[in-house]
Amino acid sequence: MKKAFKIAYAAVFFGACALPLIAMPFARGAGEIEKRELAKAPKIIADGSLNTSFSEQAEAWYNDRLPFRAELLEAAGLVKSGVLKAPSANVIPGREGWLFFGGSAEDYMDTNALSEHKLQSIAVTLSLIEEGVGAKGGKFLFVPMPNKAEVYDEYMPLNYIKADENNYSRLLSRLDAEGVSVLDMKGVMRQSKAAGLYHKRDTHWNYLGALIGYNAIMDSLSHPHKTYDNVSFEIKDDWQGDLEKLLYPNSPGYDEQYYFDIEYDDFKFTFPPTAADTQKSLRLFMSDKEQGDSRIRTAKAEKTGEGSLVMIRDSFGRALLPFMIDNYETALFERRTAPNVNAFPQGGDMVYEIVERNLDTLTLTAPIMFAPRREYSEFTGDYAADGNKAFVTEENGGLHIFGTIDQNFVSDDARVYISLMKSGSEQIYEAFPTAEEELLKAKGVKGCENGFSAYINTSSLDPGEYEIHIIGNKMKSVTLETLTVKGE
Repeated sequence: MKKAFKIAYAAVFFGACALPLIAMPFARGAGEIEKRELAKAPKIIADGSLNTSFSEQAEAWYNDRLPFRAELLEAAGLVKSGVLKAPSANVIPGREGWLFFGGSAEDYMDTNALSEHKLQSIAVTLSLIEEGVGAKGGKFLFVPMPNKAEVYDEYMPLNYIKADENNYSRLLSRLDAEGVSVLDMKGVMRQSKAAGLYHKRDTHWNYLGALIGYNAIMDSLSHPHKTYDNVSFEIKDDWQGDLEKLLYPNSPGYDEQYYFDIEYDDFKFTFPPTAADTQKSLRLFMSDKEQGDSRIRTAKAEKTGEGSLVMIRDSFGRALLPFMIDNYETALFERRTAPNVNAFPQGGDMVYEIVERNLDTLTLTAPIMFAPRREYSEFTGDYAADGNKAFVTEENGGLHIFGTIDQNFVSDDARVYISLMKSGSEQIYEAFPTAEEELLKAKGVKGCENGFSAYINTSSLDPGEYEIHIIGNKMKSVTLETLTVKGE
C-alpha cells in the first residue's frame, strides 16, 4: 500500500511539474496580453563567443511563455491592488478607482531628472528640426503629452509626493529660450480637466481629451480647421483600459468612452496597402492593438482639407487620427523616435508628439536631416582626446557622420559643429548633439552619453578627400577621420 501511494504521489508531483511544458504550445503569449515584445530564445554562442548570459536569457524566455501566466498575473493583481492597495504589474492603484502607470511615477516625483546637458541637447535638436522644416516653407510644433498623473494628481496615492518641477517643466523653459514652437499640453489639459479628459483605467486621454487637444494643436499651428463645437456625443462603458488589462488580463472591466456624432469627410488610406476598408482600418488604428500603424498615409476623396500634415506620434496620437485626417488634404502619421525631415513635403505642417515619460528617448536617435551650413570662426586651439571618435557611412541619400565627444569637449550650449577640410578650404555644418546609441553599439562603443550625428548632402561637396574635425567648446579637435567624396 505504501509503495502504491509513493508511486501515485511521484506521478502527481512530476505530472504537475510537466504540466506547464505540456500546456505551453496552447497558452496565450505574454506579448498578446501585455503588449510588449517577448524575450528572444537564447543562443549558446553569441557574437562569436560563449554566451555568458544564457541562463538568464533562458529564464526570461521561459517566463514570457509560461502557461497560465495571465491567470497568475490576474490573481496577483486582485490581491496586491484590490486588497493591499499596492502597485502590481507596473500599475499604481489610485484613489476612487483610478489607475496610474507605474512608469510615470518617476516624472511625478522627479526622481529621473535628466542632466542639464541632455535637456539642452533635446532643445537644440528640436530647434534644428524646426529650422529644417522652416527651410521647406513649413510649420513645426512640438507637443509633449502629459502623463495622466500630472493632470489628475489628486487621485494619486498620498505616499507619492509630487515634485514642484520635473523634466517636462525644465525642458519647456529650455525650448522657450531656443525659440522652439511648443504647445504646453499639460497646461491645456489641466485647464479643462473638470470635464474628465483621461480614462480612469487607462494611461491615455479619452476622445473628449483628444478633441480638446486637437483644437489646441491646430490653434498653435494657426491652421484653418473645424472646431466641432457643440457636437453631440454619447458616453459608452465599452473601453477596456490598458492598465485594467495589465491587472486583470482574463477579465478586464470597462471604462467610459466618448463617441461624437460627427460626419467626417470621405478619405482613403493610401498606406498601408492592406487598409482598403477605410472605416475598419480606422477603428483598428484607433484601438490599442497597435497593429500595422507604424506608418499611415491618408488622402481626402475631394479637396475639402487644406495643406499636408506629417505627424510623428506615439500611442496618444491614435485618438487624434479622425480630427487631423479631416482637416488636411493629405496626412502622414509615423510612429518613430525621430522624424525624417529630408522627406518632409514643401509647405506642410509637422507635429511632433511624444508622451512626457519618454522625453529621454529624444537623445538616443538623431533625425534624418541634412545638416545646415554654418559660419564659425571662434577657434581657440586644438583639443584631442580618446573620447572623440567619428564614423562615416553612406545612408539616407548622403554621408552620415556620427560619433562620440569627450566630456571635456562638450560645450555648455550643446552645439556641435563638424568641419570638413580639404586642401586648405573648409566647410562647417551643425550636427545634432545626439549619441546614436544603436549605431555606436554596433561600432563597439557603449555607454557614451555625449555624441553627434549629421547627414551631409554630398551635392554641396567637391570630389576629393576631406578631414573630419569636430568643433565644440570653442576648440577644434585634431583629425578624427577622413572621408572621400566620389565624383559623378
